[in-house]
Amino acid sequence: MARIELRDAIIRIKDGLAGTGAVNDMSIMAGDTTLSVNTLVLNTTDTDLVPIGAGFTIAGETGLPRHVVTARSPASMSPTTSITFTPALAAGVVDTAVITFTSCEIEIKVGDGNLTWTVNREFEYLLDRGDLDTVREGDQVPLDVTLDMVYEFITTGTDLVITPYDALNGIGGASEWVSSSADACEPYAVDIEVEHDPPCGSEESEITTLPDFRYDTLEADLSAATVVATGRCNTVLPTLERE
Repeated sequence: MARIELRDAIIRIKDGLAGTGAVNDMSIMAGDTTLSVNTLVLNTTDTDLVPIGAGFTIAGETGLPRHVVTARSPASMSPTTSITFTPALAAGVVDTAVITFTSCEIEIKVGDGNLTWTVNREFEYLLDRGDLDTVREGDQVPLDVTLDMVYEFITTGTDLVITPYDALNGIGGASEWVSSSADACEPYAVDIEVEHDPPCGSEESEITTLPDFRYDTLEADLSAATVVATGRCNTVLPTLERE
């Protein structure tokens, strides 16, 4: 397996936004960047307020591209009745077409650093009259994660300025983010996703997801563009995909 260089990778910090809505417009054409919406049901505190930065797809659109909400109307109250987004529609969609909302996220292009994780397992070795006999698996242990990086730039797809510090805490430009945990009573968490696209040969792209990450310690130096986050994920193993 080829060595993964973070300079050839993009790190995404993602929230847990999910939900649906519907197109409420009779004349949506290819190239449009605004549409009216209704029947919104989101897993946010205000279930019909679409967060700026939310991703979404529209049923029936050619290729199902991911769009990002850049503005909404009304701007600061619910229900949201219209959204502006990027990129423009690849094809026209029909009135009442289902909108599926996905995570808000930031993409971080790493200049230097590393991302490491440690899988922990506990076993109990049982004896039979003093001799090793059998093994019993112990309690599950969360995945340890350390993110140590110098980042070159961050993109959100919107005009919002969101730092990794904001995203990891759900504050500032990420104040409307939703925890990635399925349990709303648990402390705020995010998913960390690493997409590595080898620049040479025929190596497959690889996506590693570290779900429900919460930091225990966080060091941020904005002037030096460095972040060091050490924490744990509420899982025992990362998720790996190859494309």
